[in-house]
Amino acid sequence: MPMRLPTGLRHARRALAAGALLIALPGLPALVRAQSANSYSLSDITDLVKNKVPSKRVLSLAKQNCVSFSFDDDAKSRLRRAGATASLITDLSTVCGPDHPKSSAEDSAKAAAPSAPTVVAPPPDTTFPVKIRAAVVGGDLTVRPVPQMDLYIIGPHGDTTRTSTDLDGSADGSFKEGVYRIESARSVTMGNERYRWAFYQTFSKDMRPIELTQRNAIIDTIAASPATGGATTGAPATSPSADSAQPANSAGPADSAASPKAPPKTVRHENVEREIFAKYKSGVFTVFGTARGTGFLVDSTGLVVTNAHLVKGADDVRVQIDSATKVYAKPLVTDDDKDVAVLAINMSHCGACAVLPLFDSSKSTAPTAGDRVLALGSPLNRLSVLSIGIVSSVDDHAIVSDAGVNWLNTGGPLINLDGYVIALNSTRESQLALSDASAGPRVTSSTPVSSIADAVQRARTALAALGAAAPTDSLLPVLPPDPFPKAPIDAVSALPRLDLDVYRTGGGPFRVLVMTPQVMAWRQVQADKALAARKHDDPRKAAQWRRIDPIEGWRDWRDFLDDRRAVVIVNVMPEAAAFPFYDADKLQNFDGGNFKSMVITRDGVPIVPVEKVRIPAVLNVDEMRASGRQVPMQGIYVYRIRDFAPRAVGTTAAYAVRIIDAAQPDKPVSIPIQPAMIEQLWKDFTPYRFP
Repeated sequence: MPMRLPTGLRHARRALAAGALLIALPGLPALVRAQSANSYSLSDITDLVKNKVPSKRVLSLAKQNCVSFSFDDDAKSRLRRAGATASLITDLSTVCGPDHPKSSAEDSAKAAAPSAPTVVAPPPDTTFPVKIRAAVVGGDLTVRPVPQMDLYIIGPHGDTTRTSTDLDGSADGSFKEGVYRIESARSVTMGNERYRWAFYQTFSKDMRPIELTQRNAIIDTIAASPATGGATTGAPATSPSADSAQPANSAGPADSAASPKAPPKTVRHENVEREIFAKYKSGVFTVFGTARGTGFLVDSTGLVVTNAHLVKGADDVRVQIDSATKVYAKPLVTDDDKDVAVLAINMSHCGACAVLPLFDSSKSTAPTAGDRVLALGSPLNRLSVLSIGIVSSVDDHAIVSDAGVNWLNTGGPLINLDGYVIALNSTRESQLALSDASAGPRVTSSTPVSSIADAVQRARTALAALGAAAPTDSLLPVLPPDPFPKAPIDAVSALPRLDLDVYRTGGGPFRVLVMTPQVMAWRQVQADKALAARKHDDPRKAAQWRRIDPIEGWRDWRDFLDDRRAVVIVNVMPEAAAFPFYDADKLQNFDGGNFKSMVITRDGVPIVPVEKVRIPAVLNVDEMRASGRQVPMQGIYVYRIRDFAPRAVGTTAAYAVRIIDAAQPDKPVSIPIQPAMIEQLWKDFTPYRFP
């Protein structure tokens, strides 16, 4: 019986014989395959299915080249395990192959047809060779190459090339200049460690070979096997997959009487939605502008798509990549009519961020009514990270679905089950029910990808022209991860009265209240009592009163309270609505104090806030506007306690507040902050600093 080569070597030998060096992924417009007399093998078809190539495309390729296997029960079983649908398996069983040979008439017609001359286009002058080497250094300092490892090379515009390392752990290819993402298709196991690679690399002419080693790998430790007392050692091996499973009729160590059979392992099949979310959640960000929402990465150069209404009029825009990383963003394109904006961020802190591919009709089927879709939202809020819905209608202007979209995930992507962004979710403030701040509309209208793609293309042109004005890589402050202790908050919030003089300051038409977590909780307790008293005094209007303190108009207020955020909040109000202002339905005139912006300085140096918002200083906004009165604004700025720490010598730094009035922007209001206030803030945080 002739010796049977391993599957990987058989594929490599056939590919080399055919002159094929690269195999394209579904991300490419067309599948690049060796043009030879070989038909598609069962492994070829299962690889296409596993890589999420659309069923129509798989069937078309099989019809063009035929198949080299019979559709017996084993073949159908392997296709089902790879993820093929029943209809695809049925259609494939009818294409030309051992079960259905081509007719003689068809062969004659093909032979009679004049063969088209083969034109080999020279490679573009802009490409250059790139070499990749993969090797793992063992504990004995032995360098062990990683052979036959599939690599994905994802280009700046989402185009993907697949290549494999040879027996020496090397791979070659030709590419253009740009920022590429290199990913290993499977992990590599050596000893008790598993290695995988996923990182960004700038490709340039005359660059040195790219090395895949422990330095740029993601390493997982494998638990020791109970039977052997340790993990398997030796040459690197790719992690097991469906293709590497031993055929049922083949003999192996498990059939030996000396080797006890291991109990069957439970195979977990994750649903498509979970896989898509896990794959792309690292590319979904929180956007801070005039409001807070979501954005998502569409290009490895740092282009982020979001809603225009989130960033319009903002003095600066920020993007939070994860819980510890926030950076400045520069708006490049803003389309108010379509509510689309494209921002640019510096990618130096986003090496592990996933690029979300925009829909392409050559790679996925067009959305239609009845399709299931996913709406991804800001990962930094515990609400509405992922929602699933059904498309109800599609046209050139909107894709309507029942996927839950509210103020937290507006600006996020709407994704089909093929893993492509088909639309941009958009929910404006006026669409939300004021009676329920967390509820979104039952029906979502999302902007189709055609509008997004056009804006992204314009942003690419604008980004190339930025030059020295490109976004900075400076990191911005983020919320402290640890909550404030509960006991001191409960103790202060239970007090019937709290002396707020030390927390107050003011000047001109503005009043400033600086709050620690204890003061925040106490303020909310007083608001709850005032609201209960108002409902008791006038039961007929009880149902219409839900909030009574203007700070409750800030959507994050309750989250900061419930999560016990360890921050200092500075609330700037017009004098006529300063705390405690509980006339939620009162119509009054405000002669001054329309907040626009604020800066707090420490020894003359501005402090960068963690968050900042500008919202109405009253709750009855619609009634105020209907009466022709001006709606005044308030400012809410969030800081870390470290921003108010004593100097190194133990003395209190000099602090001041500079407020810009929208009515008189050329006449800022400067207010000094007394040292007693800073000392009180530092004292309030003692339980947090010394738990």
